[in-house]
Amino acid sequence: MKLLGRIARPAMIALILLGATWFVVKEAIEPHWTIRLADLIWPGPPPLALPLDDRLALHLYTDIRPHVGKITPVQKGAALAQDGRELIEEGYGFGAPIVIFGDRAYLSQHAEVTPGADGRSATKRFRLDSEDTWTELLQPKYRPVAPLGTIVFTYTVTGPRSLEIAADFSGLTVTPELVYLTNEQGASHFRRYSDSTGVDRVLIDAPDTPDQWVLTRAARACFTSAERKLRFCVETPPDQPKYIGRERYLQFRWTGAFALSWAGVDIELARPTGVYRYKISVEIPPES
Repeated sequence: MKLLGRIARPAMIALILLGATWFVVKEAIEPHWTIRLADLIWPGPPPLALPLDDRLALHLYTDIRPHVGKITPVQKGAALAQDGRELIEEGYGFGAPIVIFGDRAYLSQHAEVTPGADGRSATKRFRLDSEDTWTELLQPKYRPVAPLGTIVFTYTVTGPRSLEIAADFSGLTVTPELVYLTNEQGASHFRRYSDSTGVDRVLIDAPDTPDQWVLTRAARACFTSAERKLRFCVETPPDQPKYIGRERYLQFRWTGAFALSWAGVDIELARPTGVYRYKISVEIPPES
């Protein structure tokens, strides 16, 4: 027994040191947990809040908060909050860009938020300065690149629980093949999809299902939360391509396990220029 004890203690110490070394290395390459720890020790400034009614608001951050899941290191759009609780989880929020250029995807890690003078609008200037890469051992997923310019989103509350989003592409220095305007919140809240073509169904929690990325041309596409008694709907001109999806499961990468948890409607624009506008309504479903 003494011999086993003598062997076990050094082995345990070696395992602890190995685990600590691995943690330091992976956090140096692609920080996740250190970012969340910093949130607890040094909370950042509060978000800019755009009230939708007395219980609902949109939160916009200058930094990369909220820090959730795989997309912790990148910028998000507007987080929907109910009674102060953000419902975004691992979603990109309302109104954030994903740019496809040269068959590569680019995101933003730096942005500026400016409030409107009327208190009912705000702009967020996303700098496209990060490439979304395939997962490779000891390589960050989101790699800094020379900026491709900026896309400016303007969020305007046009009425109770009604929002207009305008995306201005004039600041881009390239002409992308595609741009996706993300409109996503948390999958644990928003499970049911419906649209103006009559589709109405619950999307399941499972990896690699067809529900992860489905083309629709419905003018109005919605996700409903029965628990929260909420529904958000993305409205565009008819025939505008959009991809609806929902993912809620664990994904494993060399940096660890991450909870994917998003549901939403991402608008697809081909070689966009100028300004594109669309609407989002946050509603209380009739059955509530």
